Amino acid sequence: MAAAAAGLLKQLKEAALKKPSPDSGTALKVLGQLKVAMMSFSSLPGMTPAGEANKEELLITRETYELACLVMVAEKDIPGFERHMSLAKTCYTDYGGILPQSEYQYQMQGLNLLCLLAQSKIAEFHTELELIPVDLWENPCIKFPIKLEQYLMEGSYPKVLTSVEDVPAPSYHYFVSMLSGTVRDSIAESSEAAYDSLPLEEALKMLKMSSVSELEDYATMRERGWDVDQSAKVVRFREEHKVDLEVPSQRLIIETLSYAKELERIV
Repeated sequence: MAAAAAGLLKQLKEAALKKPSPDSGTALKVLGQLKVAMMSFSSLPGMTPAGEANKEELLITRETYELACLVMVAEKDIPGFERHMSLAKTCYTDYGGILPQSEYQYQMQGLNLLCLLAQSKIAEFHTELELIPVDLWENPCIKFPIKLEQYLMEGSYPKVLTSVEDVPAPSYHYFVSMLSGTVRDSIAESSEAAYDSLPLEEALKMLKMSSVSELEDYATMRERGWDVDQSAKVVRFREEHKVDLEVPSQRLIIETLSYAKELERIV
């Protein structure tokens, strides 16, 4: 069955890596057939000790999971990506000593980090990063999500929004787009809390948008209720977005004095 599976793997690879974008329909169909063929393997990750494993079968299995990750990203299926990534990681950790280096491993690990970052799973991001040897952090696929996480921690949101120009692989675009959306929402919320309105040019610059129509589409899609006035060249925010930051000073003074009296009584 290994020969039949190898033939299906070749078809999956052609569909998953097709330019300019994966042929997801064909890839998903072949992936299903390949998984059925793999059920007859004597060596599957997590079920066979490394010393007893069939290397040919493991290589087919590993590449199948890796290509499946790329197909899931193309389909915007995050649970599917996470599921197949977990299986690919088993191949890397449990059988890394008997299998040759995978050409996709660093791309997969970087994608996994980026997926966690895009979902604001910062603790999980650092847990996964610690599992990768430090000397590999300079690999472009690994370095990219590390750099984005640093930008987020610094609050350098414009750098995050322009990072789409520097992705190390096309498969990274989806998660970068997700992260950019999250960052734009943070910028928008801060602007709404701080201002009643902004000059249109300044709003476009802050959100790294190239046209007024893009800004209008964003405001509509996110239901922000902004008034984009092109004639006045200004963006007005809804009043309900404003946060009352007034400090109730009199009540605070009374409570503080009350606490002081209680402390004095106790002492």
